[in-house]
This record gives sequence, structure tokens and C-alpha cells, in this order.
Amino acid sequence: MNKISATARMVVHATPQAIFDAFVDADTMSKFWFTRRDTGLNEGGTVLWYIGVDEDAYAIEVRVKKLSRPGKIHIEWGEGDQFTEVCWLIEGSCDGHSKLTIEEVGFTGSADEIVTKALDSTKGFNQVIVALKALLEHGAQINVVADHA
Repeated sequence: MNKISATARMVVHATPQAIFDAFVDADTMSKFWFTRRDTGLNEGGTVLWYIGVDEDAYAIEVRVKKLSRPGKIHIEWGEGDQFTEVCWLIEGSCDGHSKLTIEEVGFTGSADEIVTKALDSTKGFNQVIVALKALLEHGAQINVVADHA
């Protein structure tokens, strides 16, 4: 089993609850990351996250393993038999800011493929955190998924 992970970490000027809710609530997350058509994440549930808004948009299956309000979200995502695990850790501070860490593990393939996947995920998660910050800190919606090149 490989030990390579994709990790992104940044301070978000919002409470842990606001950050947790932004990822769990379908309508909110659709404003800064994947398009969602579900009613929210529920522990033990499975939902689809979409790249785009079209009816035939590419979907990623998401299996919710653990929700610990407001500090942790743990999912598996992927398609077919190719799933990885993603964990959000949200640590609050007394000044109202929070440290958000997103980590993905379980990449498969050759050594080169695993490194490429981990680097791509790390870049993507950093973009997601920036988009989350824009929404929660400034009310601005930037769509990093639709504009990903």
C-alpha cells in the first residue's frame, strides 16, 4: 500500500461550522465546487457530485463514511472499483478563524501514476479552498471546477 497523499491546508476566516456546512450542504457547495443535486450529506449515504450543470454531466460517486460536526468529513469517492478516501479536518481557533486541511489517500496505479494523481488532487484541493474562502469571506462565487484547464 502506498503512503502518498494529496494534502492542502489553509486558514479560512470563518467558523468551523460554516466551513463544515459549506461542504455538507448541496446548494452551498454548488456555489464553489462540484454541482450537487442531493439534499445534503448523511453518514452512510451515497450521493453524486457533478462536473457541470448539464443533465449528462460527468458524475463522481461519493460514499459518506463519517460526519463529525463541525470538525471532520470523511468520504470515499471515485467510480467503478477506483475509489480513494478524502478527509476534511477543520480546526477552529479563539479568533474565529479555522485551519482547513483536506487530505486524499489510496491512489492506485504505477508509481508515476500515483504521484501524478496526488499532485493533481493537491492542486485541485488548493483551488477549492481558495474558492471556499472567496465565498465565505467575501461572498464571491468563483467556479474552479468549470474553469479547470
